[in-house]
Amino acid sequence: MFVSSSYCQSALARRFWSKFVLFSSLALAHVATASSTGQPLDFREAIARAELDAPGVTARAAAVSAASARVGPAGELPDPELLVGIDNLPVTGSDAFEWNRDFMTMRKIGVMQALPRREKRALRRERAEADSAKERALLLTTQLSTRESVARAWTTVANAERRLVLGLSMRAQADAMVCAATAAISAGRGSTADAIAAQQARVALEDRIAAIQLARDRARIALARWLPNDAERPIGKSPNWREVPVGGLSDPDRIAAHRELHAYEAIARAARTDIALARAEKRSDWSVELAYADRGPHLSSMLSVQFRVGLPLFAASRQDPLIAANEAVLLQIESEREAAAREHRAELVQMEAIWRASVDRADRYEQQLLPLGDERIEAALASYRGGSGALQDVLTAFDAAIEQRLAYIDVMDSLGESWAALRFAFPEGN
Repeated sequence: MFVSSSYCQSALARRFWSKFVLFSSLALAHVATASSTGQPLDFREAIARAELDAPGVTARAAAVSAASARVGPAGELPDPELLVGIDNLPVTGSDAFEWNRDFMTMRKIGVMQALPRREKRALRRERAEADSAKERALLLTTQLSTRESVARAWTTVANAERRLVLGLSMRAQADAMVCAATAAISAGRGSTADAIAAQQARVALEDRIAAIQLARDRARIALARWLPNDAERPIGKSPNWREVPVGGLSDPDRIAAHRELHAYEAIARAARTDIALARAEKRSDWSVELAYADRGPHLSSMLSVQFRVGLPLFAASRQDPLIAANEAVLLQIESEREAAAREHRAELVQMEAIWRASVDRADRYEQQLLPLGDERIEAALASYRGGSGALQDVLTAFDAAIEQRLAYIDVMDSLGESWAALRFAFPEGN
């Protein structure tokens, strides 16, 4: 049940190296696990690789290509139509179904071309351009959303590794506590219950480390969704989460550039074009038909030209309702955009508040709380070794130090997540 003196001597060396690893990890923001292999996965590299391989981004890029390809044909004239047929074929009498006996029967071949108004063709092209702009905006939205998701996943792994380092750094202090309890028994000052309590605290620490390792493994599995071939690589240095371009979040023009609002202008433009197209349907289109007719061996052939003009005479029951419907769609889009702008403005202001608070709290933990927690353990352990303190004070200080380390990583989680949300809410340069 109790530890040997050689174990306690080696614990002093482990304690020194544990301190070294702890402060190195806080300075560097993250260290890789010993089991990981390969080159460190840099944050920017993770973003670039994930975006390059993300199926959602690939799908949106294909949609952009498709929408862009539709722009040119949208403003062109319709294809001409070939006309082939027989006019004035007898169906009764002795010449029934004879195509070359009656002088009025003609075999006809020709071509017909619809000629929509130039205004309509221009509006159809503009509508296709609006669809293309919408797809480009949605591609940008997907890219930024992917970057944020990868940043969150990468940050979760980084902090899980950091949490593991902080947990492992407590082993030396747990060993020192066990050794102190064993030495107290040898000196006739301690009790068996104290030694058991110290051993329990040591085992409980190992259980917490096992839970931290499980959380780290789950975080890497989540990262593998975005980086299936790189999720097991060591995590490189974290970006500076204390710097992010924020400010001006109450400015409507800045909020309008939010990635989730980026496509609304193109969607509204398409709706306005639909209104213009519906109104243009009140003005007539026309078509022309040119045909050649053969009437038989002893009869002259014929050439005919026809013009057709649409007659939008019932606009009140046809075009006007469509105009009203498209105007309602535009109102819906503008209202949805305003609702989304208010929602995202509130989210960003809240996220900025979380980020600022997390920066302050992380500094407080690194500069005050974590060092003070270690000093408390040192002081309680020294008092216990000297016979003037109780082991319960050491256990209390030890548990508090563990909780402080876990709380610190929770703060770092909030810092990284809020940083990613603010960093990738807007396109570059906005």
